[in-house]
Amino acid sequence: MEWVRGRAAVVVAVVLGLLAVMAACTRTDSGGRVSSSQAAVPARIPSGTGLPGGAVDVGFAADGSGFALLAECGKTRCVQRVAVLEKGARAWRLGTSPLPDVTGDLGITAGLVVLGPGRALITEGKWPPPERTWFTGDAGGSWREATTEPTGTTTTVPEGGALVENCSRPDEEGNGCARSRLVAVMPATGEYRILAHQPPLKGVVIPAGHIGARLYTYGLDPRSGNPALAVSEDRGKSWRTSAMPAGPKGWSMTVVTDGSVLYATHHGQLPDEDDVKNGLLAIGRSTDGGHTWEQVWKHRKGAEPRSILGAPIAAGDGSLTIHGEDGVWRSTDDGRSFSRSGGRGPQGWVTTTPLGYLWGDSFGAGRYRISADGVHWTTFDLGDGT
Repeated sequence: MEWVRGRAAVVVAVVLGLLAVMAACTRTDSGGRVSSSQAAVPARIPSGTGLPGGAVDVGFAADGSGFALLAECGKTRCVQRVAVLEKGARAWRLGTSPLPDVTGDLGITAGLVVLGPGRALITEGKWPPPERTWFTGDAGGSWREATTEPTGTTTTVPEGGALVENCSRPDEEGNGCARSRLVAVMPATGEYRILAHQPPLKGVVIPAGHIGARLYTYGLDPRSGNPALAVSEDRGKSWRTSAMPAGPKGWSMTVVTDGSVLYATHHGQLPDEDDVKNGLLAIGRSTDGGHTWEQVWKHRKGAEPRSILGAPIAAGDGSLTIHGEDGVWRSTDDGRSFSRSGGRGPQGWVTTTPLGYLWGDSFGAGRYRISADGVHWTTFDLGDGT
């Protein structure tokens, strides 16, 4: 199951329909964390440096197959392509692409949702909604065009499906959403269907991650008005509210796990630092499956990490890593304090997939790393850079 937002990303480099990494089925130490000697082996993804253009978006299914969106840009036109990796294949191949060429300075807005082996949905990424979509069920051999307009209801998010924020009314400025609902993208057809039982939250409600069969969504507590998570343990049939420590309203939360402990990063505009685009407001930690949360870190002016690009990495060795706008920050005390790890400036962004954490470079060079446990990584490259 994969998590995406139903409109083009507003925050640079942040994928707001983010996945929570699947916990590796491995032996743990006395603290409940994955033993480094027994850690999951990362997937071996072949490079595709012969693919034309640069990679725009990449996604994988649990069996190791995947899709990539590519853009080959000249002075006045970008040709958009689709690359396909089949299970066990040693090389990527080009599939058919339903996407039109992009001219002028419109930019690349398309997004990718992998719905299982050989199945994917491409979203147009235009605003306001509804936007066009294209679905393939035959590994890029053919595509069926539709839109993000829901075509019915569903009681659950099926295995392999995606939980998506669907904006039903843009705000007065026309740049954001005033009213939204959660919908499921059906893995067999790519159709959007309204989730019959919505989370008990108010405001704009968006996905925050999933761990096993548990689904997490972010919104506001209807009683206190504070940021809160709603949790479903049955793929969206029912929900319970998970209260968070009081804090400022943000944009989203991302929930991940190291195999035993949950972490929730709270993303939003920092109250006193306008030079930060992708602010990190707070970090919560839960040891009881998200029933209760402790706020282990809170933004203080000038204290790093001030920002977060994508998802945090809750690793099997107990560390927590944040990729920010001014470098990488690592904690070895449950997210209570951080030290710099590496150089300054953007050092990549992180999302999660059914295979684990996926890191991509910050400058469009096509360099990627993937890890099942946040400790052991393999590298692959996509695109010839044209």
